[in-house]
Amino acid sequence: MATHLLEGETEIAVEREHVLVVLPTVIGVAACTVVLLFLLQLIPRHLLGHDIIGTRVVVDVVVAVLVAGWLLVRVLRWRLRTYTLTTHRIILSRGVLSRVTESIGLDRVQDTVMRRPLADRLIRAGNIEIESAGRDGVEVLRLIPHADRFYTQILQAIENHRQGAGYPVPEAGEAGFPPPPPAPRGNQQGGL
Repeated sequence: MATHLLEGETEIAVEREHVLVVLPTVIGVAACTVVLLFLLQLIPRHLLGHDIIGTRVVVDVVVAVLVAGWLLVRVLRWRLRTYTLTTHRIILSRGVLSRVTESIGLDRVQDTVMRRPLADRLIRAGNIEIESAGRDGVEVLRLIPHADRFYTQILQAIENHRQGAGYPVPEAGEAGFPPPPPAPRGNQQGGL
């Protein structure tokens, strides 16, 4: 998110977990909905001489709201978990109601590993592990789509940061970047 960028810092790439992370929740919601609707149909229309159709409708609505809420929360958790690579750091953001933002300075990164088991390669995703100084353990960026591209961008940003060079700026008009500002006009003569 651009709101967390420091002065002179440029966003290079933003990634999130693969969309298939949400698939188990969607399958679970569908299965729960089918089972609950089936069970609700087993409840008789009349119980002890009273018509309970109104109660069945209320139960149907409550179940629908709970299931929709469960799905919405899971989708929002997926959508709001982002991994942002900048010219200075990697920003990890997550949370729906309570947001947590962590950052790993590129100068603190000691080791990076990309793991792509067969199942992940089939969906063109992978895990990127980042070990940094001053942190316990390894930070894992899970199921990143096109992990090889993001991993290369991380390595390039780390190398550029260590050499004191900026990240390569795209050509004017490339990837939505505006053309560079015109060169300042002034003394056209060389020398001091």
